[in-house]
Order: sequence, then structure tokens, then C-alpha cells
Amino acid sequence: MRIDAIAKALLGETGVSGKRIAPDRLHITLELVGHDVDDATVESACRAADTIRMPAIEARFDAIMTFSAPSGPCVLLGGEGLDDVRALRTDLAMAMADRGFSPSRAYEPHMTLCYDPRHRLPRTPIEPVRFAATEFALVKSYIGLSRHEVLRTWRLGSPKR
Repeated sequence: MRIDAIAKALLGETGVSGKRIAPDRLHITLELVGHDVDDATVESACRAADTIRMPAIEARFDAIMTFSAPSGPCVLLGGEGLDDVRALRTDLAMAMADRGFSPSRAYEPHMTLCYDPRHRLPRTPIEPVRFAATEFALVKSYIGLSRHEVLRTWRLGSPKR
């Protein structure tokens, strides 16, 4: 089953009914480059990503909850099932730091499903939701316009055996 169908079912089961994220926008953020950055900054981020050498990874979510932000982001979370995502993010953050970026120290991998400020859901276990990630991308977000542009993608190697 596709992750957007799973998300729709989970949101229905939990009573969360806010504005859903479009299926083509579901993602796990690894790191932020910045908003309205110049071409040289984008190129530097790309050079950092060029250094990443990892096999394809699996992401496994095992909980759903609402983060505390006023907009009510309802997200998928995972414990050990997101360790590969954490490893990818750590490698990317270190490569970016080597190029002058200041990655955040705190990182909680998650996938935002919707925004619903009216319904607050505590961390709730779910049947695990998993998928293989075979690439990562640099995406430019046009803030407030719900528009996103993939600037470049990087392939991850063969899946772990």
C-alpha cells in the first residue's frame, strides 16, 4: 500500500482531519540549507551531498502524534526503525558543516502527514509503516506558496543485505 493511502487511513482512525500533505510532498527532511539562498550556497550544499556514500536505506515508522507547534503538525515517528535515516542525516550534516553550514544538533526524523491545530494526538503506536529510500534530494521550498522544486537528487547504493 502506498504511504499516502496509509496516511489517509491512519488520520481517519485517529480523528485527525486537518489539511493533508499532498502525496508528492510527503518526505523526511534531512537538513535545511536556508531560505532564499544564493546559487553559491546551493552549490556548496550540492558539493556536500556529492560526498555521501551509503547503501539504500529502510525507514520504518511505528508511531503517530501531533507535534506541539500551533499549526498542529501530525507526524509519523519511529524509534530504531529510523536509525538508517539518522545515519544518512549525520553524514550529510557533517559534510555540510565541513563547508561552512551550521546544522542543527537536534534531529527527530519524521514525516508530516497533515496540519490540524484542532486535534492533538499523543504519541500513539501504530502498525509499522516502512519503505525503502533509494535517493535523497535538495528541494527548494517556495514558502507560503505550497510549491516545491527538486533542484538535484542523489542515489543511494544497493540495499543492505
